[in-house]
Amino acid sequence: MIQVQDKFTHRVHKELEETSVEAARAMLNKALVGSKRMRRMPVHERARILEATSESLRKNARMLAETIAIEAGKPIKYSLKEAGRAAVTMKFSAEEAKRIHGETVPFDAEPRGEGMFAYYVREPVGVVFAITPFNDPLNLVAHKLGPAIASGNSTILKPSLLTPLSAIRLVDLTRSAGLPDECAQVLVARGDSEPVRELLREDRIKVVSFTGGTEAAAEIVRRGGVKKYSMELGSNSPVILWEDADLDRAVPQVVDAAFESQGQNCIHAQRVLVHARIYDEVRERILEATRRLKVGNPLSEDTDVGPMITEREAQRVADWVQEAIQGGAQVLAGGERQGSVYPPTVLEGVSPKSRIAQQEIFGPVTILFRISSLDEAIELSNSVPYGLQAGVFTNDLAVAQKCVQGLEYGSVLINQTSDFRVDFMPFGGFKHSGLGREGIRFAIEAMTEIKLVVYQGAG
Repeated sequence: MIQVQDKFTHRVHKELEETSVEAARAMLNKALVGSKRMRRMPVHERARILEATSESLRKNARMLAETIAIEAGKPIKYSLKEAGRAAVTMKFSAEEAKRIHGETVPFDAEPRGEGMFAYYVREPVGVVFAITPFNDPLNLVAHKLGPAIASGNSTILKPSLLTPLSAIRLVDLTRSAGLPDECAQVLVARGDSEPVRELLREDRIKVVSFTGGTEAAAEIVRRGGVKKYSMELGSNSPVILWEDADLDRAVPQVVDAAFESQGQNCIHAQRVLVHARIYDEVRERILEATRRLKVGNPLSEDTDVGPMITEREAQRVADWVQEAIQGGAQVLAGGERQGSVYPPTVLEGVSPKSRIAQQEIFGPVTILFRISSLDEAIELSNSVPYGLQAGVFTNDLAVAQKCVQGLEYGSVLINQTSDFRVDFMPFGGFKHSGLGREGIRFAIEAMTEIKLVVYQGAG
């Protein structure tokens, strides 16, 4: 049995039966039947199911938020936000279902194509294997399931075993909305288990859509072999505060981006690069705002920071911070672990080549860097092996444009932090931050194949 814990009390909240290898095989056979049914399902019916699911998410937002808060430790105010975003994700999936189209191809642009008429369409791939992480256990599942339904595929979902309940409840809502059981199923299994390996090896799985770490992604590709992959793999995101930044606007957003959901967010503001002229003021403002944050029970309405997903993860963050201290860093706030709770922590004096500055901390830690030039800020931002999102605060258009051109990131947000996303935008990054893009329309592209049709005129 799989035990799902309340991440704050550590009590067992629910027990689930783990999926066996035989059950996983049966699940795939069922999904193959479901893929044929989905392919035949008219677009208006797919859209209706997604619309109804979106409405159910809105009506059940409180219940779903409480589930997220319990199983993920995410404070209830952020869990409610996630439930609302999941409803938007399914709503936009319904709309995008109606916009899956091809276009004509002008064959007569080449002499051999004279007399031919050609166009292409997009068709569903068949079965999508979706693997999701613990940090956004409802909305990141919606980002797999919504586009899969919209594009006419069946789905096997493997949520994190730390947070499987949100995924199960979302699938239940789609079934209540009329989605056949065989078109969306939940695999309750560990990431390195034989049921997962069995499905990855299967050629009948046509797309693996994965959100998680780079090492896990490499193992998935090694086991899965030649098939389509869509992968969002995290980051180490910078936020640049140029000398003319509006600090009344920037500082609260930076603090929120640094510590929302305990920093367990791939676009969390891990590095804050501040112009030397405003550095001292920014540091004091950030520290003042950080010290006001309330750490506690995620079900409490006024909690800002809850427990990390496991005590082991909290200890890992503590170890990385201690390693940085030994390398000369100073702790300006936080830094003292209590069980699975790691407080909001601000560091300075960190070596740019240290592990905590290079790798993804995935915890409530942010690092302040003093910068003197824009070239220095861009070079430091680009010095990590990731490139998902970057934020820049400035009122100088020339500064903004230079950042847009120089930053090696999938998204550059001007006068916003790295931690901003609307759910229909193309979301993905450079370097080790992933393969392809998420966001409903872009996920649909990964979950469909192009079929070209060519007519040769008679005579």
